[in-house]
Amino acid sequence: MKVHFLNCGLMHPRLAPVFVPHLERVPCLCLLLEDEGRLVLVDTGFGTLDVADPLRLGRFGACLLNPRMEPGLTAREQVKRLGFDPGEVGDIICTHLDRDHAGGLSDFPHARVHVLKEEREAALSPGTPRERERYRPCHFAHGPLWETYDEGEGEEWWDLKRIPLRGLPEGLFLVPLRGHTRGHCGVAVDTGEGWLLHCGDAFYVKEELREGSGAPLGVAGFRAVAHVNLPLALYQLVKLRSLLDDVVLIAAHDQFEYRYRLGRPLD
Repeated sequence: MKVHFLNCGLMHPRLAPVFVPHLERVPCLCLLLEDEGRLVLVDTGFGTLDVADPLRLGRFGACLLNPRMEPGLTAREQVKRLGFDPGEVGDIICTHLDRDHAGGLSDFPHARVHVLKEEREAALSPGTPRERERYRPCHFAHGPLWETYDEGEGEEWWDLKRIPLRGLPEGLFLVPLRGHTRGHCGVAVDTGEGWLLHCGDAFYVKEELREGSGAPLGVAGFRAVAHVNLPLALYQLVKLRSLLDDVVLIAAHDQFEYRYRLGRPLD
């Protein structure tokens, strides 16, 4: 399975240079997976309609995230630049449905969207003010073709569980990593040379995974605000640390991972 690393969004969160310098420049790292003519996206970042109207992200979200809305950063345009027809993307696997991970779903209206059942429920029927703010109804107004999964469908995978994905090639799994949202998960990919786990927002910088190191102070503070279940999210970090010798772990918003994968610093 060939893996293309994409950055489908760039944010300069306000106040981050002062309080969370590790997150002063934030990418939205996504994957395009190519397997025997099939194309699968892992997350979408911001979409074409978001670029045209940033208020689709919500006034608070647009102000806080301060995204750079460039058409060329959308997954749709990057798929084109790689020489593919966006209509060939038949499946999208979402780590979760926050605005900076699912904004581009409507750019691929015929793709099946694979997600944990709890995450779809949280996005379509938010139960708290925080959920109502983070999920944007406009991102789901086109009626995504949902494929939902339950953690009970999973099998043991090191200290975690992995859930096979219906109708997709072998070697692709959802890995429940709840805490950031109700149904947050990672996406495990067998690259043929080892395992890659896209951890979504389970961590923000690799320092959080180093034994005895812990998150930088500002990142720890941001985590406390951004996660719906902080103790559970911290427990997931312990599990992820146990995989470091066996699995390549990446996070969606790690600017240092961006530099390593794309060979250049964020603008």
